[in-house]
Amino acid sequence: MSEHVDVVVIGAGHNGLSAANYLVRGRKRVLVLERREIVGGFATTEATVPEAPGYLMNTYAADFVLGNIPPTVDDELDLAREGLRWVRPDPFYSYLDPDGGSFAFWRSVDRTAEEIRRFSPADARAYPEFNAVLRDLWLTAAPYLRGHPTRVRPADAVRILGGAVRRRRNLARAARMLVSSPGAIIEEWFESRQVRAAMANFAVATMCSLDEPGTGIIMAMMALQHEFGVRRPVGGIGAFTGALAASARRHGAAIRTGTTVEGIELRNGRATGVRLATGEVITADHVLCTLDPWTMCHRLLPDGALPERTYRELRGLGMLRNNISAFKGDVAVNGPVRLPRHSREAELLPGVMLMAPSLEYVRRSTAAGLRGELTEEVPLWLAVPSALDRTLVPDGAPGEALYVFLPAVPYELAGSTWETEKDKHLDRCLNIIEEYAPGLTGNVIGAHATSPADLERISGLHKGHLFHADMSLAQFGPWRPVPSLAGYRTPVDGLLLAGAGSHPMGTLHGWPGRSAARQIL
Repeated sequence: MSEHVDVVVIGAGHNGLSAANYLVRGRKRVLVLERREIVGGFATTEATVPEAPGYLMNTYAADFVLGNIPPTVDDELDLAREGLRWVRPDPFYSYLDPDGGSFAFWRSVDRTAEEIRRFSPADARAYPEFNAVLRDLWLTAAPYLRGHPTRVRPADAVRILGGAVRRRRNLARAARMLVSSPGAIIEEWFESRQVRAAMANFAVATMCSLDEPGTGIIMAMMALQHEFGVRRPVGGIGAFTGALAASARRHGAAIRTGTTVEGIELRNGRATGVRLATGEVITADHVLCTLDPWTMCHRLLPDGALPERTYRELRGLGMLRNNISAFKGDVAVNGPVRLPRHSREAELLPGVMLMAPSLEYVRRSTAAGLRGELTEEVPLWLAVPSALDRTLVPDGAPGEALYVFLPAVPYELAGSTWETEKDKHLDRCLNIIEEYAPGLTGNVIGAHATSPADLERISGLHKGHLFHADMSLAQFGPWRPVPSLAGYRTPVDGLLLAGAGSHPMGTLHGWPGRSAARQIL
C-alpha cells in the first residue's frame, strides 16, 4: 500500500515540525514521520526516572537562546493559541566557586559586571566591552542567520550592510574572535580565575577543544542572552514541540510516530518518497529530511545517489572530531536544594549554575576526553528548572527535578564502555554537586544517566550529535554542513536537508525548517 502527499518530512523534531507548520499553511499536504513514539527529537520532556513518577525532565534541550531573536517561530505560528506559555530565568547563568563565592549573569550587562567586580575590577570593566563586540556581531548577522545562506534576499543584504557600517569597529574585533579559539579569547579578555572558569565551562559546549581555532562563535551566545533573554516553556521544552505538533495537526498536517523510515525512494535521479521499515512506500513531490547529513546520505540514500564531490566533502565533515560529546543526568530529589556557602538559592537555582574551579581544570578534563578517559575533574552545568516551573514535579511535592549537563565527555571510551561507566560517572557528578549543595545526595529519589552511546541509540543519528555537525567556522553559513548540501537543497532533485546540521546552526529556533519550507513553497 502507498499514499501520496506533497511533502513527506523525516523526523518530528522542532525543525521538522516547524517546516510542517509553514508548509501546511501554504496549502501543502504534509506527512511527518517520527521513529520514536513521541514527537520532539532532542526537545522532549519525559518522566525518565522510574523511581520518581510525575517528575518531568527536559531530556536534552532546556533553554531558548537563539530562538529569541524576533521574529520568532512561535510568534509567527501563534503557538500561544496552543497553550504555550513561558518562564524567563534571570539570572540565566551563574558561576559557583568551590571557595564559596559566586557571580550571576543577569539580563542586565551592568548588573553582571558589578557581580564580576567582586573578583576582578579589570574583568568588570572588560565584560561590557566584550559583550558589546559580540552583541554587534549577532545584531548585524541576524538577517543572514534567519535566511538563506547562499541566496541572501536584497532587503536582508541592505540591513546587513547598514548594520555593518554602523558597527564596523566592533565587527572587526568580532571577526578576530570568530577565527580564534575560545581558550585564546578567554585568556586575552579576562584575568580572574573565576571569570575564566565560567567562560571556559560555557564555551566547551561546542563539543570541540577550547583550543580549536574557528570555534569562538559559541562565546557570542552569552551576548544573545543579555540582549534577548532566556526563555523556557512552562511544562518543559516538550511543551514547545507539543505546541508545534498541535498547531501542524490543527492546520491539516498528519504526524505518524513509531514509524521508521528505512530509505528514500529515487526515480531517474529524483526523490519520489520514502520506504518504511514495514515495506510501505509513501510517495511525495518533495522529501524534507531533518536528520543529520551523514545519516541521510549514507543510510537513507542508495549508494552512489550523490555526486562524488558530496561523498568527498562528507568524508571531511567534522562530527565530534575531537571525540567530545555530551552527557546528561536527570535527578529527582525529595526536598529543596540548598547552597549554604553561596546563600542565594532563590536567585541561582532557576538558571544554569556552572561548576568548574578554573580554565585549566576544563582544559585538563577536555584533554582527557580526547584520549577517551574519564577523570575526577568534571566541568558540569546544574539547573533546577522546577524551582521556576512547578508543573515539572507532582502537585504538593517538596522535591525538585534537576538537570545535570556535562558539555564535554569522551564519545568513545578507552578500555571501557559507556554502559559500564555511565551510572558511576553520574554518581561522580553528584558527589561534586554535594560539595556545593550539602545533603543533596541523601535526598536523591532516583537518577537517570544519558551517555553519548545513549544519545546515538535513542536518536538514531550518526554519533548522536546534538548539533548534527560540529559548530566551527569551517562548517558555517555557505559551508554548513558541507558546500554541496548547504542551502537546504541537495544534489538529489526534490530532496531537502533541514536539521540542526543545516544553516544557521544547532540549538532551538526552528529556522532551518522554516527556511526549507519557504524554498518548497
